Amino acid sequence: MTSLKIWSETTPRRYISGIVALNLPTSPDSGDWHTMETLRALKRGARIPLCLAGESTEFDALDYFGNDGIIDASAAIARLGEDVQGPVYVASHARAVADMVMLRLPQGWLNLAHLNLDDWLSEDGKERVINLLMKVRDRFSDEEVAILERLLGRKLSTGGVDEAA
Repeated sequence: MTSLKIWSETTPRRYISGIVALNLPTSPDSGDWHTMETLRALKRGARIPLCLAGESTEFDALDYFGNDGIIDASAAIARLGEDVQGPVYVASHARAVADMVMLRLPQGWLNLAHLNLDDWLSEDGKERVINLLMKVRDRFSDEEVAILERLLGRKLSTGGVDEAA
């Protein structure tokens, strides 16, 4: 069995997110397209955005979403042949996407255009992303709301989510 140092560096407030979380098989309906490639990249020391998020990292979304969508993925990681000792905190697929959105939203549409939610999430997963983003809807500028509506294909009214944008 192998073990990556990152597994032991997680806590409920410092967790694996972004593409790494999306490629871990923690959800029956999404993720794990490039699981082994992601593990090989981590073993080579590749720098992957949002690999670790939360306290004492480059990106901390705890102020936005708290611990919503942060799960213990130690069993899923162990099934990949990794030696894990104790819990490994990972963003759910919806939380990983929400973190990616929050990281890139201030830079505008071009930094979000590559996020193809239809390829990454089921309809239920997309709804979970929207629910996370709606928690912080009042923090977005009008321009950011327009970008999110384009990305999500839905209107984000202050009272909730409306039909397709």
